[in-house]
Amino acid sequence: MADIISGNSRFGDGNNSKNKKVIHLVPEEQKQEENLDENEIKHKVINRRKRIIIISVIIVAAIIAAVFAISAFIDGITYKDYSVMKSVNRDDTDTTMYMGYADGYVRYSNDGIAYYNKKGTAIWNQTYTMQKPQVKICGSIIAVGDINGSKIYIFDKNGNIGTVDTSLAISQIEVAKQGVVAAVLEDNDANYINLYKTDGTKIYTVKTSLAGDGYPLDISISPDAAKLVASYLYVSGETMKTNVVFYNFSEVGQNETERVVGGFNHYDSTIVADVNFIDENTVAAVGEDVVSIYSIKEYPKLVKEINIDNEIDRVLFGDKYIGLVLKNSESGDIYKLCVYNSDLNRVCEYPFSTQYDKMSFDGNSVVMSNSSVISLINLKGKKLADITMTLPIQNVIVLGHRGNYICVNSKYVQNIRLK
Repeated sequence: MADIISGNSRFGDGNNSKNKKVIHLVPEEQKQEENLDENEIKHKVINRRKRIIIISVIIVAAIIAAVFAISAFIDGITYKDYSVMKSVNRDDTDTTMYMGYADGYVRYSNDGIAYYNKKGTAIWNQTYTMQKPQVKICGSIIAVGDINGSKIYIFDKNGNIGTVDTSLAISQIEVAKQGVVAAVLEDNDANYINLYKTDGTKIYTVKTSLAGDGYPLDISISPDAAKLVASYLYVSGETMKTNVVFYNFSEVGQNETERVVGGFNHYDSTIVADVNFIDENTVAAVGEDVVSIYSIKEYPKLVKEINIDNEIDRVLFGDKYIGLVLKNSESGDIYKLCVYNSDLNRVCEYPFSTQYDKMSFDGNSVVMSNSSVISLINLKGKKLADITMTLPIQNVIVLGHRGNYICVNSKYVQNIRLK
């Protein structure tokens, strides 16, 4: 390749060399070689990127597979014994009730209610006098209603935030996560479903007559207090039937009579005694031989319904699941636990013959207990634990982590860990 110096003569004064410009003449063959080099470089870059993507996908897939493998391993771990992590002496009577709340539990009786953290330290205490206290919890809100009385107390983690006087006899209460309370009230020839604020102000009232609407068997309020469902038992000819009615207290329902946005009376002679909001927009209704799932964003619609061949002995609701304990006529076991997801697809079943007093969901497992035994079943139908306790059990409170519980027995409130 030749160099040509432009400007003055190449024989001129060397002092002017700083102003001279050098032009490189590149042969055509070398230009083609450089173009080929550029194309090859681009091709290599593209191939490298492809390799990186493929390797990344393989790594992600391997991580996901490992997570599933570890989760499956953890989900199948069995427990043979337990350790007591902390123990607090009971200073109450056998009639005192315990229920899981926040990071600990509430203890209540006819004389009052108190909240304890998981260490057993009392956070607050409220005295009252009630004939038959009913406790309902939604999020961080607790409501205690006096069944057959007229008082409702409302609490959060810091203590009492409101009191309601219904003036009529209470037959059932429910509570939403911001403190709105729904109460079923009884009068001589009518029933009322009233909604109250924490300051006792009545937000809305639904009047139902025994002769027309029927008797309200069960109610459930949505977590945001915008919707309510009620099952009514009524007489049609010589047959007892159920009507499931939906109410909407938002702007959607303000133009509807009595805020009713829908009703379903297709249950014939089946009594639907349990209705429950699974989430803000999903309701499960459980009858004697049928389970229905309804969707209600604004107006309700029946999403799915399944018939149950066996007699339903017990119903338990979780955040994602519905559990049915059925009388089992298909084998030598007396009962069968069937777990369904919110789409009513069966997740698992587990036959058993032991009589259990308490059952509850613990994430992806079911905790079952009686006076002497704690059993744990995962959602594949596998028994993970069947542990005999040293003292008579009153209740087992789940803490959100499998294997860690608060066990209330005849003498102590104990934090236990299965092992």
